[in-house]
Amino acid sequence: MQDTNPSGKLVDKIIEHAEELPPFPRIVQKLMPLIQSMAPVKEIEAVIQYDPAIAARVIALSRSPLYARKYSVTSLRDAIVALGNKELIKVVLAACSARYFQGTPTGYDLREGELWEHSVSVAIMTDILTEHIKFKNAVTAYTAALLHDIGKTILHFHVKDEFENILTMVKKERINFLDAERRVLGIDHQQLGALIAKKWNLPDVIVAVVRFHHQPEKVVPKFRQITKLVHVANALVTSMGIGCGVDGLTQPFAETTLTELKISPKLSEKLLAEFGARFHDLKEFLGK
Repeated sequence: MQDTNPSGKLVDKIIEHAEELPPFPRIVQKLMPLIQSMAPVKEIEAVIQYDPAIAARVIALSRSPLYARKYSVTSLRDAIVALGNKELIKVVLAACSARYFQGTPTGYDLREGELWEHSVSVAIMTDILTEHIKFKNAVTAYTAALLHDIGKTILHFHVKDEFENILTMVKKERINFLDAERRVLGIDHQQLGALIAKKWNLPDVIVAVVRFHHQPEKVVPKFRQITKLVHVANALVTSMGIGCGVDGLTQPFAETTLTELKISPKLSEKLLAEFGARFHDLKEFLGK
């Protein structure tokens, strides 16, 4: 195995690469206050119409049975009325996020679309979890879950170059993929994801979840519960083999989170069954 001491130049190169990502659409920051204050439909519609590409995608996504099951959606106003506030912001977030997950992250041995499928699946599983444990900030949890692996969208280019070194380290030293990333590249996908989330001026809570979604025990106490939710959701989705890639089964899992969130084996089965019932709708949604 080659020398695995990462140089500062490599880390700088990775961070510079991340800096090239386009900014997260400002439409989300504009929409949140309107939705929280129950603003009239026409005000919400006016903000979304300002970004025609997002508006078109919101209409397309809202036709998916994953979101709007009971309504015929033919216009942006229809989509807003059909979805309701909570579901609307989820669709807008998905419409804004999808562009960053395009391409094939071969560094993690994933096919085209698999990282996005995994991200949306973790967001949906997080949503199911928040309902069961009555977590209040469901939309924040959904957003954090949707973006938890954003660091992989950039780091996979560099993981690909050092793949053999990383995998050899995982096998020989019996460490998880996350630690091997950090030791070989000088930065892991959690750390890089947090830098991206900060660059986008996302709330501190989302930055924290992205930074510690594999290590919820390390996050500051005020963000610990939401990080545990995404951590468990990620593990459940990975256990089904959805977009887990080469690193999925070698990532750390804090088993105490199940007890702390009062998730029994019986409830885990129920969560997986509930997700399974929505999986067909999810596949249709991903095809939009």
